[in-house]
Amino acid sequence: MKKLSASINPDSPTGTSVLLKAAVQNEPALSGLWTFDVRRGGKALLPVGKWTLICEHKEKGCDYLEIDLPLADGYRLQRSLLVDHNDRVLLLCDTVLADEDSPTTGVLSYRMEFSVPSTLRAKTSSEATEIDFRPTSSVRTTARTVSPAFRVLPLALPEWHDATPTGFVTGTFTETNGTLELQLKSTGHSLFAPLLFDMNPLRLGKRYTWRQLSVGENLQRVPDDQAVGYRIQLGQEQFLLYRSLTTQANRTVLGHNLIDDFCFARFDPETGVDPLIAVEVLE
Repeated sequence: MKKLSASINPDSPTGTSVLLKAAVQNEPALSGLWTFDVRRGGKALLPVGKWTLICEHKEKGCDYLEIDLPLADGYRLQRSLLVDHNDRVLLLCDTVLADEDSPTTGVLSYRMEFSVPSTLRAKTSSEATEIDFRPTSSVRTTARTVSPAFRVLPLALPEWHDATPTGFVTGTFTETNGTLELQLKSTGHSLFAPLLFDMNPLRLGKRYTWRQLSVGENLQRVPDDQAVGYRIQLGQEQFLLYRSLTTQANRTVLGHNLIDDFCFARFDPETGVDPLIAVEVLE
């Protein structure tokens, strides 16, 4: 039995959602519709087609799934799910991409929502942007069942509420009555909306942090609407997350050279970047 499992099913009642399930040792951590709303200059960019599977990878240590949905005005949404079984990490990501001829007037706004079971309660902070989930006091566990306890990091936002945004993106990450909501606004052409779930309860009392990295191309820093990278620390483990928002390009982040659309890797200050998965989506 896998300690951590997750899946998404695009065969949902509306084009603006998929069915999301995640569990720790078969105990539900997430369940229900994972919805989104994308707007440019206040105009809703509605689906103009159906979800299409563009990448699927499964192995003992890491599972990855990515689906694509065309939106109005030449935009599209790429939704991905990554399960790192060894490190007990779950990644849920939405990427809003624009064609070269897509309109760019006005703010690009994005919102996602999904729910957690009523057996979990949220712990928020007035200072930090992450949200912790622990079992409610009424939940009982046995030697054979473990109620999930996890932390959610909104990587596109600064770690602290009072931090000054350094790029194109601003936003909020909130929980209300069991519903998680991530809202982002960008002045750029495209945006990346990743949520990282640390599903290992043994790490919840240990040090954690994240920060956005500089991505380089031809010795120049790449704008946030072309590529983004993040460094994440969970206890003793450190990770790199990279996402390209343009056509294929040769770029560098944390001293690691890549041409991939997506990369998730372990990072060691002495040995460098060790990719767990690198995805190149062929058009």
